[in-house]
Amino acid sequence: MKILLKTCLVVSMAFGAVNCGEDFLDQDGPHIITAENLFTSIDGFDNALNGLYAQVRRERGGATFGSSNGLLITPALGGTDIIYANRPTGSERFLNDWGDVINPGTTHTRRVFNWLYEVIGTANTIINRAEEAPGDIPEDELNRAVAEARTIRAWAYRHLTFLYGDVPLILEEANGSNIRTDWERTPVATIRMRMQEDLEFGVQFLPENFINDGKIIRAVAQHYLAELHLTNDDLDAAISVAEAAIDGPRSLITSRYGVASGQPGTVFTDMFLDGNSNPSEGNTEALWVFQNELDVNGGNGHNIMRRWLMSEYSSTSGGAPGLAVTVERGGRGQTRLSATSFMLNLYDTNVEGDIIDDRGGHFAWRRFFTYIEEDPIPDGKVVGDTIFLDDSETDPLGNRFWPYTRKWDYAFDADPRTSRSFNDQVYLRLADTYLLLAEAYFKNDELASAAQMINDLRMRANAPLIAEGDIGLDFILDERARELFSEEHRRYTLLRTNKWLERTRAHNTVAGPNIQDFNRLFPIPQDFIDTNIDNEIRNNPGY
Repeated sequence: MKILLKTCLVVSMAFGAVNCGEDFLDQDGPHIITAENLFTSIDGFDNALNGLYAQVRRERGGATFGSSNGLLITPALGGTDIIYANRPTGSERFLNDWGDVINPGTTHTRRVFNWLYEVIGTANTIINRAEEAPGDIPEDELNRAVAEARTIRAWAYRHLTFLYGDVPLILEEANGSNIRTDWERTPVATIRMRMQEDLEFGVQFLPENFINDGKIIRAVAQHYLAELHLTNDDLDAAISVAEAAIDGPRSLITSRYGVASGQPGTVFTDMFLDGNSNPSEGNTEALWVFQNELDVNGGNGHNIMRRWLMSEYSSTSGGAPGLAVTVERGGRGQTRLSATSFMLNLYDTNVEGDIIDDRGGHFAWRRFFTYIEEDPIPDGKVVGDTIFLDDSETDPLGNRFWPYTRKWDYAFDADPRTSRSFNDQVYLRLADTYLLLAEAYFKNDELASAAQMINDLRMRANAPLIAEGDIGLDFILDERARELFSEEHRRYTLLRTNKWLERTRAHNTVAGPNIQDFNRLFPIPQDFIDTNIDNEIRNNPGY
């Protein structure tokens, strides 16, 4: 069963009330859903959670609700050692240019800030309403619902603290009687203490196994709790929690499965194929899967990962050859966020220079096409000949025929040129937890255990195994890039390990020369500062 926003929930947001659909404006009749009549049964709480999950899924959608432009999570992906903004005039170029283009009025970072507080506001409503829930709701079911909301609230504050630093800590449902204009910025350490409490509640009350494909499970809370302990340098706690997640019922994919198991492919790439993402489809590694579907009310059943991270091979500009858009080729991309040259060269090769790590091979990365009859075939070429994407420059701007990850390949059969993708997508995998545990082991001088965690991943990718002496923080960060490119929030990983400035300057030739020390944090949006009229908010240094 998919978790989709089929009904409009009226929920109180952190900074005011929000109504989520035009149809709801027709308010005649007793069927109207409000906070007062929604939270009277466990079904009501689950309906509210459906709305919360829909808000969370916006991360991989457009910057505005329902849009197919401006991947919302761009600030957590781009401007790092492994991703730069390719389009010379694209909206995400602020992560190349830095300087004055990143300021308190920057549109994209303001939208992310507001979105996260909408998520928190909805989570708070669910959490607070549970305190007054009818006594006939089973306690275990109510605790499970609250655990989902609290884990997602911690997830939202994870974003906020890495992006903006000290931000208002809001734990209460907003309503017409408690709207505030005197917010204060709460220290990150205080917020992370509350995040820990929320995640520990999630570890206690979330189910070990999936209720359905879209809901979070205990291992999600364990994963983010382990990351939080690593952020706080509490290595023993990080190891304990990550080990518990890995020892749970979820397991790494180690053999071919699913919709293309009888066709050429790899164990690693099977997980990203449409029809293979969900636990119910055989994916034992997925911890959290975003559910998408065509024609969902509110336009929220889609993502634009393919649109933003694929090259635009169908273009006739930017070096692209104007190839035909097909389902097999994954649909039409936009060349907005691209892998740096450093990223493309991270994978192990043989003596002939061929990539031998499945995570960097043809099924994982698009480095060439073969001509088909529908293509404009140049003189001297025939159907079946190979055309290679152009990686001859270092981090070029405007190259629309640049190699790209195939993790987000998806095309709608009826219209492969459409801007949106409607496939379910793995959001969090156990492999990420393995790498967190490897980092904790390394920092705790347990090098053999760290190497084992990494080798478990390298073995299934047919990459050369490593020894204890190969382990170092930079190696672990390289391995995270090889395994998790475009999945992890790379900016947060580098900030957590105090490597963002060093590695971005070293490996991103576009953004590296432009970033400054204070760019570790984005500015608090000016809109929020201006409306907080009863308490002066000081912005982050440098802005």
